[in-house]
Amino acid sequence: MGILSTTVLLLSLSLLACLYKDLLFNNEGRLVRSGHFDHYEVMLRKKPGYSYPREPKSDIHRDISQTTENSREPECTTAPESRFDCGRDRLLSQEECEDRGCCYAPLPGSAGPPWCFFPALYPGYDMGPLTPSKKGQTATLTRASPSYLPKDIVTLSLEVIAETASCFHVVVKIDKRLSVSLPSEFSMNTTVAPLLFADQYLQLSTSLASSLVSGLGEHYTSLVLDLNWTSWTLWNRDMAPHVMILQPTPALTWVSTGGILDLYIFLVDIVMFFFPGYPMMPPYWSLGFHLCRWGYTTTNATRMVAERMHSANFPMDVQWNDLDYADKRRVFTFDPVRFGDLPEMVQEFHKKGIKYILILDPGISSTSLPGTYPPFENGVKRDVFIKNASGDILIGKVWPGPTAFPDFTKPEARQWWEDCIRDFFSKVPVDGLWIYFMPQNYNKIF
Repeated sequence: MGILSTTVLLLSLSLLACLYKDLLFNNEGRLVRSGHFDHYEVMLRKKPGYSYPREPKSDIHRDISQTTENSREPECTTAPESRFDCGRDRLLSQEECEDRGCCYAPLPGSAGPPWCFFPALYPGYDMGPLTPSKKGQTATLTRASPSYLPKDIVTLSLEVIAETASCFHVVVKIDKRLSVSLPSEFSMNTTVAPLLFADQYLQLSTSLASSLVSGLGEHYTSLVLDLNWTSWTLWNRDMAPHVMILQPTPALTWVSTGGILDLYIFLVDIVMFFFPGYPMMPPYWSLGFHLCRWGYTTTNATRMVAERMHSANFPMDVQWNDLDYADKRRVFTFDPVRFGDLPEMVQEFHKKGIKYILILDPGISSTSLPGTYPPFENGVKRDVFIKNASGDILIGKVWPGPTAFPDFTKPEARQWWEDCIRDFFSKVPVDGLWIYFMPQNYNKIF
């Protein structure tokens, strides 16, 4: 019963935006019940200098034109810092804005707040009753009135899964659509603006508990992000871009060009949720200036790059090498000709106060001649490699050619990996290792 109650509370916080068309403010600020977007139960006087929203034009409501006594003054007097843009796609005239059912209130001389913005009661989705499912609870979201977007998705499926007592997984989707994940590391309140869900366009807004915001992907900024109407395009997932818009409310709007809404909402400190202890303190030098790229083909070429940096008075704390250093691109080796004096080069860097890092792919060549490549032979003896369905070592193709992949779920594989690193370190005293992000495969696995 506790999980059910918490789930219902979560949905109340994160999906009340779906119920906009059922609530109205009267002129004393009290909530009153209303019917549909086209007949309101309040009588308000227009405020000079403001324009008030009209019914969005659509095939369903094309003949409705009640605008004189049904304007909604409280909905269009939103403070500038709390406006949510209704014209994110392009600059709109007053008529175009009102045709979308949005408020139009110019702010000459202000470059931040939008002039065309959503009214408080812009129509959203109605949520049906929650019913038990295999993983949690499900409900149907239905849009009774269209938004201004073409190809609105009228019916959506909501699923709420209690992963733990402090972590909830919320998915809003239609059938046969790929996921676009949005990890939520803050409390969510989506009543501030409508949920938009159309073909090739998703938008969700939430207020924020604090104006101190950091993170949101890869970008070059100060640690605390600027909330003065700034936006960040996130390409770091190699998929359709996500755009995050921050405003001084404080609030955040998330936009994507496709997929589904796949949210993880944490009711506790997310860092302590995943890491109950503290992370390792990084060495001071690792926070300095690093130089790395593919193409330093010899130790002399690597030395020359470092020397040019020094001669040009560029700060440099760490020199890296990509896989150029390896003999036949096999990790835990170095080329006897091009990098034959790799250990000496590393010692030279150390004498100059420069640290050294090289790449280490978790893919092991499987075609070396017997007795010439201990990492593979010892791995076979210690049974550390991933197997295929027939029980043989699964072979893919990466930089050295046919490649075996360590199964790091096995304790013996982790110990074998450590032994290989220690043996290589006894020859080449590196300061750090660039362990490539995943076992890649550039051909079919066989």
